[in-house]
Amino acid sequence: MDNRSVIFSVVIHTVQHQGQMCLPVCVDAVQHQGQGGDFEGETGEDPGQEQDVFDIVVTDGLHKIKCLLSPKLNHLVHRNELCAGCHVTLHDLTLRYNEGDVQGDSFIIIKDVKFRLGTFSSDDPDAIPDWSNALPPETGHHPLTGRWGHYLPLWNNEDPYGEQWELQEAEENENNDPYADFDRIELKKLASKYKNISRPYPVVVGRVLARGRAHHYGKPGRDKEKWTYQGYLELGDSSGTASMVLWGSTVPALYNKLEVGAVVKVENYTVRQGFALRSRPALHNTQLPCLNIELNINSRKPAAVVTVVPDNQVDPEWDLPDVKYKFVRSSELAMTEDQAIVDVLGLSTFVGRWERLRRPMCPQFWQSRWVHVTDQTSAVPMVLQLFATSQPRIHDNITAGHIVVATHMRVMQSTVGREKKKFVYLTTTRESQVYTTGFHGYHGYRTEQALHDLADWLQSGQARQCALKAVIGGCYGYPPLPPTLEEYKAGQGEEKDVKVTPLHHLPAELSSLHYCEGKRLVVQGTIAMVTYMPHPQEATDREQHNNRQERENNRGQLQNDQEQQQNNQEQLQNERERLQNDRTVQNGAQTASTSTSTRPVPSTSHDLSSSDEDIFSPISERLRSRSQERSPMTKGGPVTRARSKDMDYQWQPVSLLKRPGRKDMRKAVRVFEEPETEDAGPKRKVKKKRGRPARGRTDTTAGPSGQQESAGGTSEREIDIDIELEPLREDEDQAMTVNVIQLPPALPRLTTGRLHPLTTPRVWHPRHSDLAREALRLQTSELRPARQDNTRVEDMPVPNDESYYIITLLGLNNDVAVDMLFFPVRNSDHRAAYSHDHDGSFLAMLENGGMAMNTEDLGLPSHEELLDVRLVCVLDCFSHGGDNVELVLNRAYRVR
Repeated sequence: MDNRSVIFSVVIHTVQHQGQMCLPVCVDAVQHQGQGGDFEGETGEDPGQEQDVFDIVVTDGLHKIKCLLSPKLNHLVHRNELCAGCHVTLHDLTLRYNEGDVQGDSFIIIKDVKFRLGTFSSDDPDAIPDWSNALPPETGHHPLTGRWGHYLPLWNNEDPYGEQWELQEAEENENNDPYADFDRIELKKLASKYKNISRPYPVVVGRVLARGRAHHYGKPGRDKEKWTYQGYLELGDSSGTASMVLWGSTVPALYNKLEVGAVVKVENYTVRQGFALRSRPALHNTQLPCLNIELNINSRKPAAVVTVVPDNQVDPEWDLPDVKYKFVRSSELAMTEDQAIVDVLGLSTFVGRWERLRRPMCPQFWQSRWVHVTDQTSAVPMVLQLFATSQPRIHDNITAGHIVVATHMRVMQSTVGREKKKFVYLTTTRESQVYTTGFHGYHGYRTEQALHDLADWLQSGQARQCALKAVIGGCYGYPPLPPTLEEYKAGQGEEKDVKVTPLHHLPAELSSLHYCEGKRLVVQGTIAMVTYMPHPQEATDREQHNNRQERENNRGQLQNDQEQQQNNQEQLQNERERLQNDRTVQNGAQTASTSTSTRPVPSTSHDLSSSDEDIFSPISERLRSRSQERSPMTKGGPVTRARSKDMDYQWQPVSLLKRPGRKDMRKAVRVFEEPETEDAGPKRKVKKKRGRPARGRTDTTAGPSGQQESAGGTSEREIDIDIELEPLREDEDQAMTVNVIQLPPALPRLTTGRLHPLTTPRVWHPRHSDLAREALRLQTSELRPARQDNTRVEDMPVPNDESYYIITLLGLNNDVAVDMLFFPVRNSDHRAAYSHDHDGSFLAMLENGGMAMNTEDLGLPSHEELLDVRLVCVLDCFSHGGDNVELVLNRAYRVR
């Protein structure tokens, strides 16, 4: 037997006898829950100020077991150091018995861990079985401590998490006939007479017109209820709309089934007056009255029954209202009034990384990201701020180059600076729902004209160009900050004061950041050093090397194909000569035997010699088909392998089902899968020699990949490629530095270190779609199957103009220095600047956040320009986990 198969038995025995043992394991899952009412009594651990509890599932590769993490180690999870997939050595383990249970269940408490190099991956993590001697609390999806019946998501409290939320197929009930006679009541009548109607109330049938995100109302230390969830829905019928509230365990059981647009039949519910402090969603069904009642759905006392009625079983006599949408185009957004509730859709051209924002007076976090969507009406994208909407699967699949639909979005108009320049964006509300390619399903917006117009535009070349310019990740903030310190102070609210963090307090502020937490700080000092970092070449060089290697391989393959084609042509010529000789002898014999006949003898010599093909030779047919596969043709002439790289991948259509009753409105929506572009960096010279195509129309047929292929192959002389070597990089591409103040070697200094791959934006490409989705996701709670390819985020190129600065700021007391990253906003950037109208100096660029208009080159400032200039700097801090904290300079204001 493998020694690892008994490792858990050995460690349990050791822990029972209070011995010390080092156990090397891998983390399979990190599961989060709130603190129970008697946590210290159950575990013997003092939680201190901690309100989170983490159960850790560890594995030796053959089995797994669940343990409790000591609260004093919670910071390792908060900083994403202890995460799924990491290698650790467990120290100081304690076995804790449940003295209040006759069965005497126990669990292991981890009090100390040491990290080891490497990460653990598995093709099927779910296949790892539980340890055979594990007790029930050490397996399954229930917490080890407390009375909670569920775990919480790792990074927020809004998203569903756990197997209890998974959508399960409803059991077929032979007696469940939606057309059967039942006592049905309209909502308006129910609202007026529910106090006088005997229970159980009659059946309510309605359509879900809106759905709010799931609300977790559980508090640490209050675990009397197992399921502390609440879910609001807006239900409507022909008489009006009313709220339907899910409570407790009905939320995970029904929430994912009750999507917007679903028809439901509700039985055995309770009714009460609507909660006065809760706002109602802004429905676009303005003709329906809003009724002040709530239908409460409970799991017991009484146990409500909610049934989703399939679309093909909806009775037309119910006269249920449809979900109404109010889509706003990009060109109309600037004229939309502030705080209006609208719907938007478009092609995503920028998808930012997730950022976690600490809630005021609360240890929990909000989770948001920025997304740009573009449509056919304007080149200016619509800026969306997407918070978690209890749709984790959809959010995990949002990436650039895809259709994004967001409903119930609130228009936010922000004025910046003394000029009151207006910036408009949209943010999610409690009822917002987000959809992307692959998740549009059968939602009602499929019949909206806005979506069909977008589908037409997506088939154009303009949409393709927008998609291929899309980026992901990078530092992003909106609206932009004003260009002066006075205007920045005026935007801070009624206090009109700016809280400045002393530079020597900055390390403590940064060390307190949780994983993916964003925080804005203000510091002040003088510039000691400026280093100009040109366009990061690592990803571009790798991309160029891969393309060069691919082209060299294609060139070698092409030469082999040419030689093979030449041999095939010689073989074909020999075959033709042999057939010609055989037929000549045969014709001669036939002429001799029929010399007395006056009937003419047909000759095949002319057909064989003048024809490009020999229809009698099976070899020629195979050679012709092979030549067609090697030599694709396009409308503009023959395409070599190096040139046909851009044609290997085409936008594959994904059908948005046709509009009911109108076959001609069926649309094929492009989702931009797998088109390739030319190299993002400097181009190598490619000489192409090909013969002039013959005049007249070329007969082409569509190939299996959607590209145009010629009915015949190209000749050998039409494929002649000469690839020259790429010139060496010039010295100007190297980093350049200006020293303003000579820093002492012993001076404490916070340095930037190696850039995180998503600190700089990455150019999206369809072949990197899966990689982009994975890179934009937060760290998963459980170990996922290993990816099959070895591509990394670093393989995605950065934009050609993404140069940046490293600015070293020295504190006013000359006791500490800090390195800050500064990414100037360019005119063609996806980021927005307040104003580009300045004198073009370096300090003006720091105040405005970007380059001056009509300026293309970034340079270094002079020593005299920066000497003895005091700056107030606005820093955007972001933690990538562990000690990897990103400091980006947003604005630097001169103190005049």
